[in-house]
Amino acid sequence: MKAMFSRLTTLLLVLLTLTAQVARADEIRVGPDHGPGILNVRSQSIGQSFRLTLPLLVPGDIPRGFQVFSQATWTNVWAEESSYLLDYEMLDTTLGFSYGISERLGISVVMDNRSYFGGEMDGFIQGFHDLAGIDQNGRDDYSKGRSSITLFDPGTGAVVEERDPGELNNQGISFLVDYTLIQDHPVLPAVNIYGVARYAFEKADFISNGDEVDLGAGLGFAKQVVPRLHAYGVLGYTLYGSQGHQKKEVIDLKSYQVTGLFALSWSATPKLTAVAQYLHSSSVVEEIEGLKEASHEVHLGLKYKVSPRTSLNLSFIENIIIMDNSPDFGIHLGWFMSL
Repeated sequence: MKAMFSRLTTLLLVLLTLTAQVARADEIRVGPDHGPGILNVRSQSIGQSFRLTLPLLVPGDIPRGFQVFSQATWTNVWAEESSYLLDYEMLDTTLGFSYGISERLGISVVMDNRSYFGGEMDGFIQGFHDLAGIDQNGRDDYSKGRSSITLFDPGTGAVVEERDPGELNNQGISFLVDYTLIQDHPVLPAVNIYGVARYAFEKADFISNGDEVDLGAGLGFAKQVVPRLHAYGVLGYTLYGSQGHQKKEVIDLKSYQVTGLFALSWSATPKLTAVAQYLHSSSVVEEIEGLKEASHEVHLGLKYKVSPRTSLNLSFIENIIIMDNSPDFGIHLGWFMSL
């Protein structure tokens, strides 16, 4: 594994070095439809976090030249059904580099890590539910700060097995290529198309085993509605590596996933932008109550331009419609810098 990581790292550094010689711009041109962009928060839902979670890209996300970025998303999960109880938190971190070879073509390399641990947010969330008059849905029947996956016999309610959420830990590296098909059109929105491949260094022990490589593709859209207001959309498809003829453990995954995002951004000032977006992800889990449903996530946040080359994102994540296959609450922080 270390040898594979070393070879991949060397290859990616060589690719970035070679492409750096193709083009370099002192000025970054941004089309009027690009605007400030979206909150680059990938799905934090339970099933969707086991393997490749499709990154969300819209036109303008990979500007010409080099960019480095890092993001961290902290989410709390509470899901209770007759056959299971999920009570844990997840920290999803990424470190990435991108290079815009031209105004249309860009590449990106991203390393990701998801780790699972105890419920540090439990007290805050229960207090908020009490204050807002929201039902605790069984949260207050258990001690705060737990980190547990409990399996029950649906017929008797007896505990069958206790599993450590740490068994869901997973990490990998992704290589992405993005191309802008339409930009600066007087009527049509700006449109980009991208593809991504992820190699898993560590896979969640809980899921059915399969190939380490997952693939995904997406279409992004951006349009200036009126001055200072932009609309964005992403349609994506993820194809998971083969799981046939492999050992199945607790959770059997589907072979694909469909993703859809709609976002609105409003630029309050040249530096500050408010963003609201809705993310829909189709089910990736087979035959498990709650988890077999699609996930629905709402992201509300701010994008702040600290300097001409540096920006910060801060957003909050909430679940709607289907509660069991979505994070109960989450906080996202992102940092981006053009070099």
